Amino acid sequence: MAIYVWKCEKCETEHEIERKMADSNIPPEECSFCMSNVFKKIPQLSSFSLKGGGWYKDGYTGGNK
Repeated sequence: MAIYVWKCEKCETEHEIERKMADSNIPPEECSFCMSNVFKKIPQLSSFSLKGGGWYKDGYTGGNK
């Protein structure tokens, strides 16, 4: 499950919704503050990073071994 952030177009309140990736484009039903149902999805930065040996920067460049 991932957390998606939706912003209400009417009152500009941000809502964090936990959903499956398959349901990522389904907005909340209504704003809990103004009861509007018009939302905009806010892109978020990922915290995913490859660390340790054996990843692209260390050995998959196709150079001499």
